[in-house]
Amino acid sequence: MANDPKPDADKATSGGDKNKYAERSNERDDIGALEAEQRRESDQAFAGPGAPASTDAQAKGLLFGSLVGGAIGLVVLLPLAFIPIGGLSLVGRLLICAIAGALAGGTAGVMYLGGRMPELEGETVDADGRPSVGSSSRNPRSDSRGR
Repeated sequence: MANDPKPDADKATSGGDKNKYAERSNERDDIGALEAEQRRESDQAFAGPGAPASTDAQAKGLLFGSLVGGAIGLVVLLPLAFIPIGGLSLVGRLLICAIAGALAGGTAGVMYLGGRMPELEGETVDADGRPSVGSSSRNPRSDSRGR
């Protein structure tokens, strides 16, 4: 039962063996193709006030991670507002717990999805199609999905 294949989940969470911006799987020897790949990647780069330049997948991870993580953090921490603390009213406790939970959850979501989205979209493979050094896919103890 534990070894049952889950092809839909594997397809959804696999970065594939091809670089996201590469036209072919092996462009190591073709300088023009590598330059074109860099141009495609920089065309989709994102930068904003207070945010460093990041790839397309990192920007998606920032957006979805902050929204989803913030919502989860808010829901998880909000019940703590019903515990009496000092002389604060219920509204004050609700406000403090909601803000703290949303900020903590949003930060955790950004940290996770900001690093995971590039792996899921195939941005962490080298020009020859192998996983980059330091990525979970390169670890010999992990399976094809980086687990």
